[in-house]
Amino acid sequence: MADARWTLDHDIDAYLATMKLPPADYMQELAAKRAPIEAGAPQVGDPAPVFTAKCLITDGMPAGEQVSLADFKGKRLALLFGNYTCPVYRGQIKRFNEIYTELQDELSFLLVYISEAHPEDGWQVEINHTQHVVYDQPTEIDERVAIAKTCIQQHDIRMPVVLDDMDNTVNNLYSGSPERLYLIDEEGIVQHRSVPGPFKMDAIEAWYQALMA
Repeated sequence: MADARWTLDHDIDAYLATMKLPPADYMQELAAKRAPIEAGAPQVGDPAPVFTAKCLITDGMPAGEQVSLADFKGKRLALLFGNYTCPVYRGQIKRFNEIYTELQDELSFLLVYISEAHPEDGWQVEINHTQHVVYDQPTEIDERVAIAKTCIQQHDIRMPVVLDDMDNTVNNLYSGSPERLYLIDEEGIVQHRSVPGPFKMDAIEAWYQALMA
């Protein structure tokens, strides 16, 4: 049965049910900005775009170490994109943790931490104030690191995490914002990609089933 919930967080779901969008011109501008990035993102069956990013935290690997797509050749890779100020992503982390704990011995996982979806100096949402997740959009990499580390600590994220750079290079390759899920096979070919986030729990379960295959 499909899971129509946005997240596993009741407060976030209740907020999303009544959330008011910004003015139409803002939404149109946002859609126009994202359109070429989405159009260039890999489809199922396409080679996954090559990337390199700095590790923030990962099992057995120190922060600052470079991680690239080539490191996963010969392995299946579950690739996630997320950020702390996206309440949908935040409310789904518990499920991502469960999936990682279950499948970490079967395939590789990598979370790419990207730019904030709902910063205080941008499109802020009320639930972020309620849950005390209030940050301006970082302009320096150290600021992004600090927010990402807080997210990791608050939600006990154990899977490997890499940090997108301030040019949002990896996000722009994969259209990861504000969150997205991929499965890349041993030959570097995309075998699954979710709809662009925010999305509902049934999209996560579809990704989970692809990982299980």
